[in-house]
Amino acid sequence: MDDCRENKANSLQEALGAYARADCARFHMPGHKGRGMAGFWRDELIKWDVTELSGTDNLHAPDGPIRCAEREMAKAYGAKASFYVVNGSTNAVQAMIFALSDTDKLLLSRDCHRSAALGAALRGVETAFIRPPFDAQSGLPGMITPEQLEHELLRTQATAVLITSPNVYGFCADVKQLAEAAHRHGALLLVDGAHGAHFPFSDALPRGLGGFADLFAHSQHKTMDALTQAASLHLGECRIGEERVRRALAMTETTSPSYLLMASLNWSVYMAGRRDWSAQAARIEALVPLIEQIQGLEVPKTPQGYGVAQRDQTRLVIDVSGRGLTGCEAQEALEKAAVYIEMSDTRRLVLITTPDDDPLWYDRLLGALAALPQKEALRRETTDESVWNEPARQKRTLRQAAFADCETVPLESAAGRTAAEAVGVYPPGVALVLPGEAFSQRAVEYLLNRKRTGSALFGVHDGGVLTLKERQE
Repeated sequence: MDDCRENKANSLQEALGAYARADCARFHMPGHKGRGMAGFWRDELIKWDVTELSGTDNLHAPDGPIRCAEREMAKAYGAKASFYVVNGSTNAVQAMIFALSDTDKLLLSRDCHRSAALGAALRGVETAFIRPPFDAQSGLPGMITPEQLEHELLRTQATAVLITSPNVYGFCADVKQLAEAAHRHGALLLVDGAHGAHFPFSDALPRGLGGFADLFAHSQHKTMDALTQAASLHLGECRIGEERVRRALAMTETTSPSYLLMASLNWSVYMAGRRDWSAQAARIEALVPLIEQIQGLEVPKTPQGYGVAQRDQTRLVIDVSGRGLTGCEAQEALEKAAVYIEMSDTRRLVLITTPDDDPLWYDRLLGALAALPQKEALRRETTDESVWNEPARQKRTLRQAAFADCETVPLESAAGRTAAEAVGVYPPGVALVLPGEAFSQRAVEYLLNRKRTGSALFGVHDGGVLTLKERQE
């Protein structure tokens, strides 16, 4: 049904609302039947938690309100087609890789989210790696440059490249030039844009990915008015067809999608154009000098010459090392003041801000920052992030390592062993060691230090990591 106006409902919310108001006898899942959650769910949305019914459409074969909602999303993001995703950008990123052909070779940015590496392992696609530049002075990562991409495409003969933009610090690559470079070599450009779903809705934000990337993913739940896990995948004009993308999504996406998540996606796109993102960017710009008036705090400037083309002005990064604190120590202190942030690293705090923020929260933030303890200067090894720029020693392919027989060894004894699982710090979920790579002594020491200073590690279970059995090393 091509014309959305011919549908019984004009939007997914209206379809769900109409069903809830009809007070039907619900002899279908979910088991709470829209009434068994009293005391747990405090509003009427529980009645919207339904399954595929005659009026609610089917995520994996939409021809009603979901199809209409996806088309509205495609218009907003400048895409040929858009797809609702309820398993987060993890599902969307992996679907981009699953949509590649058996003959494709993937050039994967080494700062990718672990879901991308695992997607490449599951797909079995031949994979090479490209590493973004690293600003040793600030300790901040840069972005893949067009010159780098040209060089690596010539070297590897890759037919697809997957990058991350923006990264967790709000830095954005020059996606326009990267797309031009990829297309000159006949390669697809895939972008994990999980943290940039809000970009198309204000000129004060970096430009969106539509019109440049061939496939790109967004997590509306990260920065927009959507429930956790609500995400999207977008298709540009390229050799991959819409049905291939939908089939790739269905390979790992649930067949029982949450209508609450999908309705929140619909709502988030509707509201994004009504939120004042320009005012939010201005609010953070005005906040920066107030933060830097506090002794020992600094808001890092955008790295110059490291591939960073633009920066998300609503993403607030605060360096606390001048107070002798690690990011984790400062985060713990803020939480005692009832201020919770997105993540911390060895030196910095990272905050996601949106137009939905309560103005009083910023007063509380400034008060908590001013009250941070002052300690002696940090030791250099405590804040050294240059390990992320250390070349990896690849001993097995991603797929070989991910499906090999493995054994657990203590993290402190892992140097020289081959990882069978991605290992890193979460958030942000970027792997320091990927499956098939050897643990270096520096990587082991860095991970142990991050653990000691309060970071949460992924790929580490009861102090141990999965490695290939020694006979397979």
